[in-house]
Amino acid sequence: MVVNDLRHDPVAWRILKERARALATQEMTAATAPGDELLIFRLGDGSYSLPAQYIREVQPFRAYTPLPSTPPFVVGLVNVGGRLLAALDIRPLLDISPAAPQPQSLLLVLTANGVEAGLLADAVVEVRRSDNQLTPALSTTAGRAIAWVRGVDRHLSLLLDPPALLADPRLAVNGAPQ
Repeated sequence: MVVNDLRHDPVAWRILKERARALATQEMTAATAPGDELLIFRLGDGSYSLPAQYIREVQPFRAYTPLPSTPPFVVGLVNVGGRLLAALDIRPLLDISPAAPQPQSLLLVLTANGVEAGLLADAVVEVRRSDNQLTPALSTTAGRAIAWVRGVDRHLSLLLDPPALLADPRLAVNGAPQ
């Protein structure tokens, strides 16, 4: 099949564009180096890790304003030091049922590539050094690999890539990134 034939097939063209976007995002983001600090947090029964260099602060998740007509991963808006940030629950992006924020929930304020957002976490477990021994993750969404899940470490935590997460096209609401 010739590439020009694929351009006229909207389904094939959409798949190729999604794959190209995912591959470009993976190449733009750096993997963690051995010895980098990782923040380990819990969402439900799952354990996740983020490179600590992208976490600006961790604070209790308190007052927020829900936003009507937004996707399930948008919890609402939060005021963090006088700045309004989108509070995100990544469970729906991982095909896990969303959960209402609990009184003990935390907000992980991430900054990557000039984008700042808050991620909901049920608990922060620890900060530890990366050993960079990752096993490929089997997590998929609608049969596609999630570009911002880098793999599973030996402690069974999914390593997330904040720049790739915040660049995920699914975070665009009404054509504008979060």
